[in-house]
Amino acid sequence: MDPLLTLVVATSIGLLFFTAARHKLNGGRRFEAQLAAYQLLPESLLRPVAKTLPWLELAVAVALLVPLTRTPAALLATTLLVGYALAMAVNIKRGRAEIDCGCGDQPQALSGWLLLRNAVLAIATISLVAPVTERALGMADMWFMVVLTAALSLAYVMCEQLTRNFSGLSKS
Repeated sequence: MDPLLTLVVATSIGLLFFTAARHKLNGGRRFEAQLAAYQLLPESLLRPVAKTLPWLELAVAVALLVPLTRTPAALLATTLLVGYALAMAVNIKRGRAEIDCGCGDQPQALSGWLLLRNAVLAIATISLVAPVTERALGMADMWFMVVLTAALSLAYVMCEQLTRNFSGLSKS
């Protein structure tokens, strides 16, 4: 894989995990309630998982940016994304799609779109374990990295808002 693409994906996914961790750390009790709403963990594990998960996401965010730790971080990030998707899928199958996914600062009901989003993110993240070709990165590459990461982040935010809008319309 080209090193520029690797940097763009690692930075974008790292930013996503940083934002997710920040959301969970800032709303500790709220996140614990969102986690409880999934009804997948015994009550005795809710608080420890709610306290540990944001720090794990923060560690992933940082480790994705370091070439030496990128592969294990990508594997862990992929595992988390797939795990989150499975938790959503179980609750959708149970007929409990109205619960808040816990994905961000604004409430968002579970949906097939969120499952698709996590699948795309997991595929992008697992691509980080592919070998990176050797080539020097220049200033133009760094500029493209910033622009592409910003574009991907903006596209992600827009897709999230469209998903929230769509789920709000379908309830009406």
